[in-house]
Amino acid sequence: MIGSELNDRIIQTFDTCALHLKRMEFAKSKVGAFIPLNRDNYYSMDDETIGFLDQYIFRFSKLQDTMGSRLFPLTLETLAEPVSDLAFIDILNRLEKLEIIDSAHSWVQLRKIRNDIVHEYPASLIERIEGINILIDRLDVLKQIIKRCQSILDKHN
Repeated sequence: MIGSELNDRIIQTFDTCALHLKRMEFAKSKVGAFIPLNRDNYYSMDDETIGFLDQYIFRFSKLQDTMGSRLFPLTLETLAEPVSDLAFIDILNRLEKLEIIDSAHSWVQLRKIRNDIVHEYPASLIERIEGINILIDRLDVLKQIIKRCQSILDKHN
């Protein structure tokens, strides 16, 4: 049984994740006609559409941060796993062993891609476009991870 304080933190974390997901889905619906992105359709987007693309990237970053800093530790804490002294890579490795995430390496790579595309340099446009396509493609992966965490937390509540 989860304690009241832990349960409140879990509810708040899932609410935050849900908000980011909602905003991402909205932004994705506004840029959907341009996906997958390529150089030509990227340059044909107006400022409003670019704004929705930026919103998607921002919310993806916020969601991944929330999952990494709050959802993952709370999930492990619920399973009575020690987390307070673990490095983040060790948390990811434990989540992989528990089959909550598919791969610690994939999570780290996704974070690197996300960080790389935040910087909008004309010389790296092709890499940015490829990165954005990956982030859009990986939305379902993040949703699955959240569902796995939710399932675990529901069993212990």
